[in-house]
Amino acid sequence: MFFQPIPAKDKITFTNKEGNKETGTKIRFRNGFCSEVLTSVDIQEIVKAGGRSIKILDGIVHEENFKTPPYRDYILILRNKYKREGNIVGSNCMKLLGNSLYGKSIQKDITTSRHLWSEATLKANFDSHVKSFPKVNETQYIVEINEEEKEFDCTPPKSTRLTPSHLGSFVLSHSKKIMNKFIHVIDGFYKPEIYDTDTDSLYISSSNWD
Repeated sequence: MFFQPIPAKDKITFTNKEGNKETGTKIRFRNGFCSEVLTSVDIQEIVKAGGRSIKILDGIVHEENFKTPPYRDYILILRNKYKREGNIVGSNCMKLLGNSLYGKSIQKDITTSRHLWSEATLKANFDSHVKSFPKVNETQYIVEINEEEKEFDCTPPKSTRLTPSHLGSFVLSHSKKIMNKFIHVIDGFYKPEIYDTDTDSLYISSSNWD
């Protein structure tokens, strides 16, 4: 399996996908800045969809699977038990708990906050910290604000995370792979009937259920 190592992060000004200048944190490797971090599962899915892997700039070969901590295995045992018993609430609780375990391992730093403001409030508080303000309706906006710069405590933490972040990356990639199989079935990559997607859910036209 191949995955990118987690290198330093730099705050730079770059051109985003819309062609506008944006200042933010980017992952920096010794051979340049990284726009996406891919696992071997991601690469396989890209090739399957017609893409090409031109060159792998940096990566690590991992010869065996990570050993999941005992509490993660116990949660999976409980989820399967509740499924067999028809306990939907218990099964879903174990699913959410399991998702949070891998989700926290790959969670990015959150440096912005979102607020629902009226136009008058937006005008009164608009400054350089406002990152975006899409309009919800005639009178309200969802305003995304960059948080103030803070001093960070460089004291080494007393405890460290024992779950490797790469494990979360692979769980996420496999979840996307399962979702891609369903999208292929309804030919969703070539139709505008998929309105939005998440890791393991999507909003589609009701015609696909006929």
